[in-house]
Amino acid sequence: MTTAQALQEFLQQFFLERGVVLPEHWQSFNFIAAGVLDSFEILSMIVSLETHFALTIPSTLLTNADNASLGAFVDALLELA
Repeated sequence: MTTAQALQEFLQQFFLERGVVLPEHWQSFNFIAAGVLDSFEILSMIVSLETHFALTIPSTLLTNADNASLGAFVDALLELA
């Protein structure tokens, strides 16, 4: 079962492993505008999420500017679950 907490922990760990220390209020962190992940890392994140949570993530999910903050991204992923 995919939960908000599981997604949050997964994403926090993913960013940490890449040397990105998220701010205290990480839900509002715009990881797209911050440019902390290159295109390969974003693809890696999507594939990892799909594999770990058995999701199919459409490419349009990240092209929607509303999903650029981590909190909104988690909400969008929950809608797919």
